[in-house]
Amino acid sequence: MSEDKNSVVIEEYLREIYLFQKGEDPLKAVHLASRMHSSPSTVHATLGRMQRDNLVFIDKKKNILLTEEGEEQAKDLAIRHNLSENFLCDILGIPWYEVHKHAHQLEHAMTPLVVEKLAKFLEHPEFCPHGVPLAGFGEDSFQNSFSLDEGQVGMSVKIMMIDESLEDSEELLKHLHEKFIVPGSVHAITERVDATHSLSIESRQGQVTLPFEIAGKIQVTRICSDS
Repeated sequence: MSEDKNSVVIEEYLREIYLFQKGEDPLKAVHLASRMHSSPSTVHATLGRMQRDNLVFIDKKKNILLTEEGEEQAKDLAIRHNLSENFLCDILGIPWYEVHKHAHQLEHAMTPLVVEKLAKFLEHPEFCPHGVPLAGFGEDSFQNSFSLDEGQVGMSVKIMMIDESLEDSEELLKHLHEKFIVPGSVHAITERVDATHSLSIESRQGQVTLPFEIAGKIQVTRICSDS
């Protein structure tokens, strides 16, 4: 494997570990193999190289964790990815539900100078088209936010962010787009059915029902009515 190819693979692993660590569940090699669509032996070998380079460490419970150096590199990769998405969406006009796959290719080729110039050209955006804050920016906007599946009937909510874990499914993002479930849109929660693990929301564009599994990955804030 060439050095460039090896570097891309390591970055792919860094990204997956970084995204997984944002959740509450511990990450083990079996989970990583599933997410990377790789064999256990390939994952084991790659993690060995990453441990050698001080990017990850494995604790006594076999949980995979980023080192300080690994987290820095992962954050840098996340910034490159999100800047690429903004450029593709805002400048080239590619729909927000399509930009993820293209940005996934661009991010590996961006040098620090390109990142610096692109950020300046885009006027230093704080969020990607999906509402995800660039590393180190925009976190204050989510202080009063919660996941959509936690909402109650009668609430009006504003969509803040579509979780990065949904970005790999372009079909799902396109469906959300068609139903106007995009950052900045406002919806009313009209029904919640715990038996079917789903809730319904409504906007001027119509009504849509979402399973809790999807609604749990959409971050919202409550819109208070003037009463």
